[in-house]
Amino acid sequence: RLLLNYYLQLKTKKYEDLNIFFQKNILQIENEEGSLIASLYLRNNSPFTSLPPPYIKTTNKKKYSLVLDLDETLVNFKIKNGKEGYVRLRPFLFGFLEEVSQFYELIIFSSATEAYANSVIEAIEHDKKYFDYVFYRQHTIIVGNDFVKDLTRIGRPLNSIIIIDNMPQNFRFQKENGICIKPFWGQDSNDKTLYNLMPILIDIAKIGGDVRVSLSKYKEEIIGKISSNILKNKN
Repeated sequence: RLLLNYYLQLKTKKYEDLNIFFQKNILQIENEEGSLIASLYLRNNSPFTSLPPPYIKTTNKKKYSLVLDLDETLVNFKIKNGKEGYVRLRPFLFGFLEEVSQFYELIIFSSATEAYANSVIEAIEHDKKYFDYVFYRQHTIIVGNDFVKDLTRIGRPLNSIIIIDNMPQNFRFQKENGICIKPFWGQDSNDKTLYNLMPILIDIAKIGGDVRVSLSKYKEEIIGKISSNILKNKN
């Protein structure tokens, strides 16, 4: 889509240079955070250096940490008329955050830039109510064409971290810690993914122990609940 847009605009002489086009459309590129186009642009135009770990140097007041991706996991960002952007929240987002925040330290981990991610997060919680920490592109590491979220760099033991992301390659190093959910494109008002995951996450926190063991036990139930838009009870 971006390349077609670029071709049409070049044809009309609106942009004479690929870099200028990318700069004018940077928010749209941010929304394609894992794309080859975005990663190639970043590599060719600015140096990329990951921040040194650990990212969190304080102790966790709660026993467990829940790492949440942003784009296509919690929200969907769209460009309107080539200028204005708007954010659509995944259904049940606030209820989900309210419930799980009682049991988990909540961490946003986005592979987007800090400026973009903060503007989207502001639409979710301008009063800083839910998220304890926010990590950005500079906290990822580049592997191939992907910005990978290495959970070992966060500063929390792996037996206490769960990550929810719509792209499994983002947490490829710690698959046993992850829940991969279907992308949210902002159009499905009947999406029940977060609602259906809530009771599982709460049960895991209440049971205690290694979250990787619990996620393995809940694997089939998780797959069933994230692949269906039907409201499901945990019983």
